[in-house]
Amino acid sequence: TELDATVVGRDEGTDIAVLKVKGSGYTFVNFENSARPRVGDWVLTVGNPYNLGGTATAGIVSAYGRDIDQTFVDYIQLDAPINRGNSGGPTFDAYGRVIGVNTAIFSPTGGSVGIGFAVPAEVAARVSRQLIANGKVVRGYIGATIQNFDEDMAAAQGMAGQKAAIVAELIPGGPAERAGLVIGDIVLSVNGVRVRSSSEMTRQVAKASPGDLLRLEIIRGGKPRTIEIRSGVRPPEAQLAGGPGGPNGATPGPGRLGPSAGQSLLGMTVAPLDDAGRRRAGLPADARGLLVSSVERSSDAAERGLQANDVLLRAGDRVLAAPADLAAVIDQARKAGRPSVLVAVWRGGRTIFLPIKIAD
Repeated sequence: TELDATVVGRDEGTDIAVLKVKGSGYTFVNFENSARPRVGDWVLTVGNPYNLGGTATAGIVSAYGRDIDQTFVDYIQLDAPINRGNSGGPTFDAYGRVIGVNTAIFSPTGGSVGIGFAVPAEVAARVSRQLIANGKVVRGYIGATIQNFDEDMAAAQGMAGQKAAIVAELIPGGPAERAGLVIGDIVLSVNGVRVRSSSEMTRQVAKASPGDLLRLEIIRGGKPRTIEIRSGVRPPEAQLAGGPGGPNGATPGPGRLGPSAGQSLLGMTVAPLDDAGRRRAGLPADARGLLVSSVERSSDAAERGLQANDVLLRAGDRVLAAPADLAAVIDQARKAGRPSVLVAVWRGGRTIFLPIKIAD
């Protein structure tokens, strides 16, 4: 049966849309949000692979909570064969309830290799309800760029084994900056929910409605704190993907950004930024940092991707203004028995945190 449909709304963040058809009495299925199958339980997927027509395939739930670089979804991994044309089809449990929506496959060749992914029913149902009610999905927003705080970073900060999210940038005047969050803060939980990665933190923030109060448990300077942030409205993904690009959209060009003389630390030659270097790097006139003029090929810094013209803004909990600041942080880390130093690197209008090993 073919029916005309209108688009009620679509959400690029989860790749879900709601369509409306005229008429009544249609057979339908329900989302299952309470009793999800266990890993190893059987599931069925239905779709239209390669335009063959309605096709059902069987398999098991392989895993939950898969992160495949999609911000708002922890995917269900399945081994039921799904291919091009299965996207948007339902994933059923053994009782005929929809536990997910087929979305993606992992494939080096373009065909099914037994690794597929589905949006969980709970996410699909929540997004669908918002689309039906408002025609769009509104998500919480705090105005911060975050990245994974992994085990290497944790070791550099004396927090062995800790997984969390770390604040890399703040939008000037945004909710997070107004609430007192600062670059380098390590976020452990949002509203009491533990976060072990930047994706988990983003999903917890996105669940909030604009105006909701978000309670963040953080580590700053080695000490726990609590920050309360009033959520804003998340801008469209295309706008966020553009990135800050520096205060004036500036990015580093070829050639030196500052003086060539410097001190060798952590396998890099570094020197204080001058005014010309700040302008070339797209940094504010009062910004402090160390220009990297060269990197030793055999160093851990080189393996981490550090390169000439990068700017080191922070090391550990210290803002860097001179090589002596970085040397002091390295000395402190050595005395504490830490294997590396966590540095904040400015490149191309972005800040990223990297743990750099201390040479023997």
